[in-house]
Amino acid sequence: MFFFLSKALLFLIRPMFWVMVLAIATFISKRSARRRRYALILLLFLIFFSNKGLFEAVSSLWELPPNKITQSYDIGILLGGYSKTDGYPQDGRHHFNASVNRLTQTLELYQQGKIRNILLTGGSANIITKGQLEAQVVVDFIEDMGIPRTAVIVESQARNTWENALNSTQIIQAKYPKASCVLITSAAHMRRARACFRKAGLDIEYYCTDYHRSSLRGWAWLKFEPGVIGDWEGLFKEWVGMLVYAIKGYV
Repeated sequence: MFFFLSKALLFLIRPMFWVMVLAIATFISKRSARRRRYALILLLFLIFFSNKGLFEAVSSLWELPPNKITQSYDIGILLGGYSKTDGYPQDGRHHFNASVNRLTQTLELYQQGKIRNILLTGGSANIITKGQLEAQVVVDFIEDMGIPRTAVIVESQARNTWENALNSTQIIQAKYPKASCVLITSAAHMRRARACFRKAGLDIEYYCTDYHRSSLRGWAWLKFEPGVIGDWEGLFKEWVGMLVYAIKGYV
């Protein structure tokens, strides 16, 4: 039930959901004064949430600073959420989403010798259908990239960040109790993810990917992009997720 409610809440906090609500309210309102008020709120909403500079400024306050790896770790723990297990066409291709830097930079760390093994954690996040288990699908891609199967540890049952942490910690404590580990995930996700791992009993180093900050600097405040509205969803997801996880005792 908690899993279903969390997914429903993520839909309700999407900025585009509220854009649609305000647009519909503007359209169906019969009183001209109220229609103008809704239209003004919608315009201000769009201006606010499409400002790239504002989004980057808020992101920079939330994202953990870059942490350069200066040593070699036994295990790099890669959190799921970067693949599209239901991608089309289903002809053996591997499909990924905008968070694929989690995977590509993990492979880069392995090739550089900075991690000796990769722990893939991630199952199916589908609400209704069971869906494919992400870690089991991605392990085939990693082998195609030339990384031996013996260097990959698969945890394919986790459906959320807390289960990522709990299941991964159990595997490491049972089979690799003395292993040095580094956690790899998107910068916006790292605060909640690292807090979950600490709560689960594994205090590890971190390596962030997918930073939202760019080199636009001052010009970013003059840049308005419709796509930025959708980017806010990731931040809202982390803020609400951190609050809910705190209530549940996961962080």
